[in-house]
Amino acid sequence: MALEGNLKDFSLADMFRLLASGAKTGVLHVESDSGQGQVCFRSGEVFFASSGEAGDPIGERLVKSGAVSGKQLRQATGLMKIQKKDKADRKLGQILVDEGYLEADFLERFLREQIADVIFSLLRWEDGELRFESDEQCVDADLGLSVAVNTVFADAEKRLEMWQRIREKIPGGDTRFAMASEPGGKPLDIQLKPREWMILCFLHDGRTVDELVEQTGYGDFETAMTLYRMYAEGLIIKVGPAGETLAG
Repeated sequence: MALEGNLKDFSLADMFRLLASGAKTGVLHVESDSGQGQVCFRSGEVFFASSGEAGDPIGERLVKSGAVSGKQLRQATGLMKIQKKDKADRKLGQILVDEGYLEADFLERFLREQIADVIFSLLRWEDGELRFESDEQCVDADLGLSVAVNTVFADAEKRLEMWQRIREKIPGGDTRFAMASEPGGKPLDIQLKPREWMILCFLHDGRTVDELVEQTGYGDFETAMTLYRMYAEGLIIKVGPAGETLAG
C-alpha cells in the first residue's frame, strides 16, 4: 500500500524522517508543476535520487563528470552481468572500485553530492504530491552505497543557505558568462580546480548557467557555486546574448 501526502501539508523532511525511522525500502515519488523526482531508499537510507534537473543514471553522471570513461562504465556494467556466484552481490560502485576505475572515497563523495543536488532541488518546490511505493525497486541505480537521511538534509540545507548568496549575483539559469580577457588581472597566479577548468572549457563563446549544467553534467548548485567563485575572483564576466559585457 502506497504512503501518500501533499507538500503543503506534509513536508519532504517529514516524509524522509518517517521513512528513515521505519527503515523503509522503496521509492519516493515527488510530482509537481516544477517537475518530477524520485528518491530510492534502502533500509531507511538514500542510495539514489533523480529529478528533472538531475535525471541521468548515476553511471552516466560519472561519465559526464569525467570521473570514468564510457568504455570503463560499459566494462563495469558488463562485469556486473556475468559475475560468478561468489561475487553476485557486487553492485556497480564496488566493481568500479575493484577494477581500479575509481577510488572508494571519491565514489562516496560523488554519490553524496549527487543526492544533495536532487534534494536541494526538491526542497525548492513549494507544492506537489508525495507517494512512497514500498514494492518498487531501483536495481539499476544502486551503486551499493547509501547516505543517512540526516546527512542528506544537512547537506541540502547548507546549499539552501549558500543559494541565497549566489542568487544575488546569479539571479537565474539564463545568466550568461564568458571568460574574462584578463582573468583576475594576474594570469600567472591563477590556480584552477578541476571543476573550474571544465567550466572554462565551455565559456569561450559564452554560456548560460543552464547550458553549463547540461554540458558538464554538474548539478545546478555546483555549477552556480563554481561560477559565483570564479566571478568573484574576476576569472569570468557576465555577458548579454550578443556577447556584450554586463555589470553587476
